[in-house]
Amino acid sequence: MKKILFIALFSLALLPASAGHPSLMLTHGGVETMRADRGKVPAFDASITRTLAGADAALAAPIVVPQPRDGGGGYTHERHKLNYYEMVDCGIAWQLTGDERYARRVADMLAAYADLYPTLGFHPVVLSKTPGRIFWQTLNESVWLVHTSMAYDCVYDFMTPAERERVERDLFRPMADFLMNGMEGNRENNKVFNRMHNHATWATSAVGMIGMAMGDSELVRMALYGTDGTGRNGGFLQQLDCLFSPDGYFTEGAYYQRYAIWPFMVFAQCIDHNMPELGIFDYRGGILKKAVSTLLQLAYEGRFMRFNDALEKGYDAQELVYAVNIAYHADPSNKQLLDVAARYQGWVLPSDAGYAVARDIARGEAQPLRFRSAVYRDGRNGDEGGVAVIRSTDPALNSAVTLKATSHGLSHGHYDKLTLAYYDNGSEVLADYGAARWLNIEAKYKGHYTRENRTFAMTTAAHNTLVVDERSHFGGDYAESMKHHSDILFADFSHAEWQAVAARETNACPGVAMQRTVAYVTAPFLQYPLILDLLRAESADEHRYDYPMWYCGQMVSVDFPYEKALGTMETLGDAEGYRHLWKQAWGRNERSGTSCFTWIRGDRFYSLSTATTPESEMVFAQTGANDPDFNLRTETVYMVRERAKRSHTFFSSLETHGTYDLQVEQSDNLTSSCEGVRLLCDTPDHTVALAEYKGGHRVVLCVANRTADADKRHKVKTSEGTFEWTGPCDVRID
Repeated sequence: MKKILFIALFSLALLPASAGHPSLMLTHGGVETMRADRGKVPAFDASITRTLAGADAALAAPIVVPQPRDGGGGYTHERHKLNYYEMVDCGIAWQLTGDERYARRVADMLAAYADLYPTLGFHPVVLSKTPGRIFWQTLNESVWLVHTSMAYDCVYDFMTPAERERVERDLFRPMADFLMNGMEGNRENNKVFNRMHNHATWATSAVGMIGMAMGDSELVRMALYGTDGTGRNGGFLQQLDCLFSPDGYFTEGAYYQRYAIWPFMVFAQCIDHNMPELGIFDYRGGILKKAVSTLLQLAYEGRFMRFNDALEKGYDAQELVYAVNIAYHADPSNKQLLDVAARYQGWVLPSDAGYAVARDIARGEAQPLRFRSAVYRDGRNGDEGGVAVIRSTDPALNSAVTLKATSHGLSHGHYDKLTLAYYDNGSEVLADYGAARWLNIEAKYKGHYTRENRTFAMTTAAHNTLVVDERSHFGGDYAESMKHHSDILFADFSHAEWQAVAARETNACPGVAMQRTVAYVTAPFLQYPLILDLLRAESADEHRYDYPMWYCGQMVSVDFPYEKALGTMETLGDAEGYRHLWKQAWGRNERSGTSCFTWIRGDRFYSLSTATTPESEMVFAQTGANDPDFNLRTETVYMVRERAKRSHTFFSSLETHGTYDLQVEQSDNLTSSCEGVRLLCDTPDHTVALAEYKGGHRVVLCVANRTADADKRHKVKTSEGTFEWTGPCDVRID
């Protein structure tokens, strides 16, 4: 760090008034190559055609720079977004064609903003602690400046010195100062700019990029090292140090990693073009390249796994196009990135990086993206838990299981320690709700996170994990949750027949220790891989334990009697999360020690068989209660409830089975093979769990609850015999 700090400060001291233009996303050499190769690289030709179409559409319309009025999704918000996209298209079009009409459009629009910006106070929509001036929050202002910096860099040499002086004086410098320091009456921006958060990444990138475009080394210095210039109290490099784990996992989760990777990669590309001696793509062991690879792994069918405040986005999001293109340009040896660009994205950037991707796809250099089972550690030092992803050893089976055992995840985190999710056959099967938000749909709380995001989506009840006494983990207290993290106890992906991971959480529920072991088992007597889920709660006091499973699909059957609410429904409870659930059906199983619920998703069936007693209560519920504005999506949950228990272990077999073909009106293997699940031994030291299947087959999960020592031998006597194994876990398949 000290060496790179010295090099960077030396470089900044020598940064000329103009480092040459273009030099942010485009370079002189890159533009010359692109011009010379027009018509030779199909994917890049398509990108140029798309860019020119956008630029031509802009030329055909009048310049509109409206007085800010609307929140996310409203007219003025969207118009200002469209303006920066138009400026980028026109700036690139000018570079690639030399047609001055494009450059003039950018110059004239910048002049219009230079007229508007000095007249603005804070945005009239009050929804943020850091309101913007053009937009309702400062974040969007940063995004505007990131894009506009690219456009300004492209037309810099076209504009006259007087034009440049005016837009820099009346627009760019005041905006950069605003992003760093706010305005009188609200100085929160200074705190945000120097924070470790994706908003700060956008702000530092915006200030750094406009600083490079203007040749202002002081702005670049503050962008890299924070407003005090030390690199210890903020800045882009400290964000690289703090926001990613050594594995490239971003602390806010995959959805916000998708968003944050955009400014990280764009500013890094600008740094690499203007300050190559900094070696930004090798910084911290190549952390940005790792971050892109890890983000690609945290997806299923090209859609990011929904942890924390997440919506449904994937590889085709524009931020991923930027990230994949720039990552490949930085490391052309990673040919799997070409597969992502060709198979999922379908377009490339009209830039040096995009040209490299398109050229090498045309040369046939793409290699298939390979998914793997892995634990992605959380925390800057990799010691704050992590996310485990188990994938089938046979890619044709196309399934994945996740166990989330991370830190809270900053302001976008949820209260859901040890959450399970399951993806299969191209769909979510056991889902994480994600965020209660209708992004940029102004009629839905102006596109902001709805009130129900805190009262439902963030609560523990909205997740596939243990709920104690109907309270969210840490009581829904953000400050308390931020102090703690779960711990991955072990992960074993070395066996062809089974893979397993376990995690522990001791702080989320006062007086209760939680431990979850998930095994993914490929048994020759089952049609598809099996999931065994062992969720233990240890306490000296009595509690009510709920085991919710948010299933996607339609209920098919249960093997216990139940009562259905036919005329009216009541809420499942009064606590946050529960008060948003309509209680649809409830029942008990007095005849068997195993209760089975089967549902259908797509053309497959899924059966959850759980160890229960006659006192166990099974409940079906769906979202929508106490939701006057219809903000919540309709989702369904199956819940097993245990009352007045000190310690309790939920043990389940989740079986994937059968086919359903509507075209030929046939179904096959639509009932579960599981004949029962039970605990043979469950002590603080060891758990041995048995699942039995038709044909006399058995799967036994053996877990050491207190040690993950790979060399320690264990021996447990049970009514079904003695089980011996070495290491923290073993799975027996008979």
